[in-house]
Amino acid sequence: MKLYTISYLFKEGLRGLWKNRMMAFASIATIVLSLLVLGISYSIAQNFEYIISQVEIQMGITAYVSDVFSDQEIDSLKQTVENMANVVEVEYISKDDALKILAQGDTVLYEEFKDDNPLPASLEIKVAEVAHQADIVEKLLRVEGIEIDYFEAETDMFIDLNNRIQVFSGILIALLALIALLLITNTIKLTVFVRKKEIEIMKFIGATDSFIRIPFLVEGITIGIIGAIVPMFMIFKGYEFAIQELSGAFDMIFGGISLKSVEVIMMGLLPMYTGLAIGISVVGSIIAIHRHLKV
Repeated sequence: MKLYTISYLFKEGLRGLWKNRMMAFASIATIVLSLLVLGISYSIAQNFEYIISQVEIQMGITAYVSDVFSDQEIDSLKQTVENMANVVEVEYISKDDALKILAQGDTVLYEEFKDDNPLPASLEIKVAEVAHQADIVEKLLRVEGIEIDYFEAETDMFIDLNNRIQVFSGILIALLALIALLLITNTIKLTVFVRKKEIEIMKFIGATDSFIRIPFLVEGITIGIIGAIVPMFMIFKGYEFAIQELSGAFDMIFGGISLKSVEVIMMGLLPMYTGLAIGISVVGSIIAIHRHLKV
């Protein structure tokens, strides 16, 4: 096929898009609304999981160290814990540091303990996921001279909650993606069906299948691109605004808890939007045109 012919068919596709702009608008609106709902649901689900993962890290393990440990032994123990799988951070709290922390929260006890400090030194251990805490606790309990304190009941609760959220969000996003797929495909098919007579006339006067198909593919691709860009822009701006408004409140209420960045959310949505909007628009056009070419 000559370059001139390709250029002509491309222009015909754009002309057809403008000529049938009401149906094109309906297709674009369907894609935009479907992907917008999907994008909002995806963003919420991703942040639920992200918030839980941050809370999990903060729910650390405290390993109280006996006074019989020398500084060298404590350093060695700290290094051993740091090398354990799934350990994010290990902070050593000396007896004096523990007393200073107590002074900030309970001045009465501080006055009682300051001359004869009974508080033990400790290692504050942060784990990547609460699901790994039990394994780390089991390893620490093998070391003589330390006592373990961690949120055992809360850990089990968060493991169960995290699993439920992952399953629910996965099902919800898959369901919304399926609904979007059906809506987009049916709208594209309807767009082509409305122009059935036009296809039949072109076929009757001798136009090849490729000559008929390419303008419709151009329309489908254009509709898909516009349908993907619009909700992507809306999600980007809306999510950016939400982060600016909510980040301060999250930090104040939850202390150190943040939302996922705009870039991370967009990187997750980009392939999803591209596949659903452009891919389905093109495939839907091909399937619908193929039926009407059989005249």
